[in-house]
Amino acid sequence: MSSVKKTPRSRKSSSKVSALLKVGKPRFHLRRGEPIGEELKTIARLHLEKALDELSGNNVSPEPVHEARTSIKKVRAVIQLASPALGSVRRNLISELLHDAAMRLAPLRDSEVQVETLDHILEADGLMPGDFSSLRSGLADIAKQRRANDIRQIPRVRGFLEEALRAVKAWPLEPLQGKDVNRRIRRIYRRGRSLLELCQVSDDQDEFHTFRKTVKQLWYSIRITSRFWPEEGVDLIQELGLMGELAGKERDFSLLAETLRLGPVNKASQRLIAMLESELPKLRQATLTSATAFYDQRPKSFVEHLDL
Repeated sequence: MSSVKKTPRSRKSSSKVSALLKVGKPRFHLRRGEPIGEELKTIARLHLEKALDELSGNNVSPEPVHEARTSIKKVRAVIQLASPALGSVRRNLISELLHDAAMRLAPLRDSEVQVETLDHILEADGLMPGDFSSLRSGLADIAKQRRANDIRQIPRVRGFLEEALRAVKAWPLEPLQGKDVNRRIRRIYRRGRSLLELCQVSDDQDEFHTFRKTVKQLWYSIRITSRFWPEEGVDLIQELGLMGELAGKERDFSLLAETLRLGPVNKASQRLIAMLESELPKLRQATLTSATAFYDQRPKSFVEHLDL
């Protein structure tokens, strides 16, 4: 991969970075000249507060739930980078809190995504919506029932996030150095390479899903440290983002196919299942092809341009 070696910085690259750091969104990058540990604590705190804000008033609407889950993933990425100074006890405590929160939000989000996925398939393939109307109605009813049933989960999720926020404020990250964060990113990259090798010789869906999460983790890590990469990491962020989109689409298709297989058997469901099963291997292969080019460097070489 040659993207980390491209110079000089261009106006186009700067505008792309600015688009990633949207106005109104909590900051998600380290600032130069500031203590790294305090910066990571601030980022984690900002995104936990964002998640709590999204879930205020027992909110189970699709967009706030999605935003809250995204914030939780970002805090998990911070934990990975802060691990050398956290220690296993603190790391495990907050990881469990965030895991419990995310697990209670996941069914809400997944049920909504399946309706959205079906709509995208119908539009992209030029299919007649009427042929799948009963199928769509069934998925929409599942999503509606999920919202009605799981509203009781929101106070519990907020409780987990509030406890996590208190834990973050007590993090002892003062000793954390740039070299520590550099090693963590190198480790995440190395894990991605290892998982890629497994996925290239296996069709195991769980392994592919784990690889997808590792790609996402590296994407977040580079976004956090973007100011310390050549050209602010724009090319790296874009490559990982596109890879993540392919893998995410594979995940959405897999979830929809699994739901359809458990539902009533009819011509519409059989037709859609066949379409999904045809596309899933293509999406996995496209992801792995992109990943093979991205992960062509050794971990040490990958981070040699990271100026932390």
